[in-house]
Amino acid sequence: MNILAVISSKGGVGKTSIALTAGFHYSRIMKQQTLLMELDSSPGDFSILFDIECNKSLEFAVKFPHNFQNYLKKVKENLFVLKGASDPFTAENIGSDEICTLLESVSTKYQNIIIDTQTVLSRLIIDVLKISAKIILLTDYSIESLDRSLFLYASLVHRHSVKKEKIILVVNRKRMSDFFRIWDFSRISGFPISGFISYDRNFDKNSFISGGGKVFSTKLYRQLASLIDSGFGDSRVRKSGKQPALQYYCRYNNRHKKDVEESEGVLL
Repeated sequence: MNILAVISSKGGVGKTSIALTAGFHYSRIMKQQTLLMELDSSPGDFSILFDIECNKSLEFAVKFPHNFQNYLKKVKENLFVLKGASDPFTAENIGSDEICTLLESVSTKYQNIIIDTQTVLSRLIIDVLKISAKIILLTDYSIESLDRSLFLYASLVHRHSVKKEKIILVVNRKRMSDFFRIWDFSRISGFPISGFISYDRNFDKNSFISGGGKVFSTKLYRQLASLIDSGFGDSRVRKSGKQPALQYYCRYNNRHKKDVEESEGVLL
């Protein structure tokens, strides 16, 4: 199983668009069973984009993990979505053991889980990032956004023990006039940029409402698909079919719950 999480240090940089586009690529082009999971309860966009009923959401799936499919909505062939918790306080109370149990159940049915997170770090978000095979850290072309992304990266790696090798920095909405200053920032900071997504005035997140057909002709899709196909989202999977990071972290978490609790309520 491959878990790919998408994070950002601020809103409005295209985090949800990247997560949705990745899900459409895995399900349609690679023809793999894919689940789009929303961990943004601010509220997120999944409910509106996919017209999801109130009783199909994360808070119910974690309560009944072995029946999680009852709380998913099928969007397209091979593609399902799980809406985030409708209440932010409910989301904050989801425990590490609960999310681990849910993901272990999901891993028996789905080859890919694409997770759309929120800009505020919480215990739940950190737990999921530790389990993920790869993490797309998304920023836009501004120096301010890049600087905040660098701070987020340092916080995840040094404070919360997220493996730095898993974090992929991607610049979204790049314009040619911004290329050199972005590259200079990366060179000076020592923070390598793994991919660029060009600005595309034709891209509209509402395209997902009508089935996402128009998405496949956009620059965002073509460039993100190229990054995925190059291997940044691949994970090493054992013969059991489960992701090693998921198995290890869930066992570790059950033995050391107190250590995990220390990451709760971190704001950036």
